[in-house]
Amino acid sequence: MGKYTKADFEAYRREQDAKAAKEAEERGQRMERANARRAWLADDGSAGDFEREWPKLRDEGRRRRVVDADRRARQMMQASGVSRI
Repeated sequence: MGKYTKADFEAYRREQDAKAAKEAEERGQRMERANARRAWLADDGSAGDFEREWPKLRDEGRRRRVVDADRRARQMMQASGVSRI
């Protein structure tokens, strides 16, 4: 076995960081789905209906987050006094 070099360490860190980021993303997606399912069922929806509607709900949530992020960015620019938006 050869020496453990800085390049070896950096490659290992990139691999571990990518793995951790993927796991965090998957965990976030599972939590989002679980929370939405819980809310759906609490509102007297059926599990089958939720499974059928989940792709639409997920896409709508993503669209809203993008629109909200754009709106917040515009508000921040307006508040800074620099922008003419």
